[in-house]
Amino acid sequence: MNANRIIDMVIRQITRRLVKHGVDKGIDLASRVGRKPDQPADASHDPDVDRHMRDGAARQKQNANQMRQMTRQMRRFIKF
Repeated sequence: MNANRIIDMVIRQITRRLVKHGVDKGIDLASRVGRKPDQPADASHDPDVDRHMRDGAARQKQNANQMRQMTRQMRRFIKF
């Protein structure tokens, strides 16, 4: 392996790490928009979120069951 390929490899790794760090910082800054500086990140937690998440999980399970039933019915009509 020549020196040029090694240098390119090192530069690529450094650039990747810097870009990743910059993107992470940008996302952190964007998530703070509209929030007071002394307000913690999870202060906007809605007490009904747990209930909504449970309802969402039940809805997903129901949708999955409907999809299974539909694929079973489609298999009857579509023969490969």
